[in-house]
Amino acid sequence: MQLEFISRQDYANKTGPHFLHQLLLRYPGAYIIPEGGAGPLGIRGSEEILLTVDSCNYTHILCAIGTGTMFLGLVRAALPGQTVIGVPVLKNVDPLSMAQPSILTPEQAERACLLHGYHFGGYARHPRQLLNFMNEFYRETGIPSDIVYTGKLFYAFRDSIRNDYFPESSKLLVIHSGGLQGNLSLEPGVLEF
Repeated sequence: MQLEFISRQDYANKTGPHFLHQLLLRYPGAYIIPEGGAGPLGIRGSEEILLTVDSCNYTHILCAIGTGTMFLGLVRAALPGQTVIGVPVLKNVDPLSMAQPSILTPEQAERACLLHGYHFGGYARHPRQLLNFMNEFYRETGIPSDIVYTGKLFYAFRDSIRNDYFPESSKLLVIHSGGLQGNLSLEPGVLEF
């Protein structure tokens, strides 16, 4: 692999036709994967996540939301009667309103839900409250989380349980999407894992 750094201006235009055309001229035959795997193929691939577990045992499936790709795939793959809950890690993100009508059927859209208010200031923001929670959660469960996605997801999960968000008989599946490399930006010792 060869990393090539681009300017902020080029990055802001990364989905523009001119930028994409220039990439294809520079790298003929390249397959360009949108950021976060966004798009129909990424959504279809995310549907397969639920094939790795016996998902029929769960009433609620929770995941963090960046681009919304994985969330939309989970919604499409969930069974009738299940609720897929997404926790946006960015401010003002609503993949349901951004999704084209062809992505979700009306029945699928009904099983989708968002838990707002857990972005902790925005993408990759990590105030002390979140860091303290991540350490506490790790001590209690042995599960490491990251400052970008899963720390916020597990915080929302724990907070929702404490606030009786779920009916008593609920069975929850929380999808840990990885992302632990984001923690490398922290000073050593900030996290206990």
